[in-house]
Amino acid sequence: MKKKEGNEEILDNPMVDIATYLFLEDIADKQGAAGMNNYLISLAYSLARSMPEEEYSKWEDFVEAIVKGESILSAFETVNAVSENCMVTVESPFLRGWKEYTKRIGEFPRIHKEVAEYYNSQITPTAIETGDIIIQTYRKAAAEKITVSGKKINVAHIATVSPDGSKKIAPEEWLPILLEKAKISRTQLNMILRNNASVWLVYPTL
Repeated sequence: MKKKEGNEEILDNPMVDIATYLFLEDIADKQGAAGMNNYLISLAYSLARSMPEEEYSKWEDFVEAIVKGESILSAFETVNAVSENCMVTVESPFLRGWKEYTKRIGEFPRIHKEVAEYYNSQITPTAIETGDIIIQTYRKAAAEKITVSGKKINVAHIATVSPDGSKKIAPEEWLPILLEKAKISRTQLNMILRNNASVWLVYPTL
C-alpha cells in the first residue's frame, strides 16, 4: 500500500478493494445471482451516463483517443489498437482488487462466476467473473455516447482472460464474423490472449 506523509492522500488502500467484493457477495447472498447481475449492470450504466458525450470527425481520431486514454472507452483501462476496429485491454481494471482479495482472504467464492454465468446466458457470453460484467456493460453503454463521422458506434466482445488465466471466448458460431470485423485471425487472437485481459470490437452503425 502506497502512503504519503501527514494529511496527504493515501493512494492505494486494499481494504477498499476487498470491501467492494464483500459488498457484492452480500448482495448475492440476499438477492441471488440474478439480483447481483442486475445491480452490476445498473451500476455500469449509471457510470456511463455520468460520462460526457464524444464526437469525432474521423475514425482515426477516435481510435487515437482510445489508445491515448482520452476517450470514455478507455477511462478505466489501458487499451491498445490491434487494428482500426480491434481493441485490446492490457490489464483488467479489477486486477488489483482480485490480487488483494486472493492474497488476504483466499480464493474468490463461486458466486462471482455464477453471476457471470447468468450474465452470459442473458446478455453476452464473454464474462468470467463479476468485474467483467461491469466493464463489458460499461463499454457498450459508453459507446452509445460516441459519434464518429456522424454515426453512432457499437461495441462487441470477443474474448476475456481472468487474472487466474481462465479464458472465455465468444461462441464458435459467432467467432468468424467477429474476427472478420476485427481484421485478425484465430492465430492472432490466441497470441493476443497470452498477454492481455480482453479483446473487443468498436465499429460504426450501418
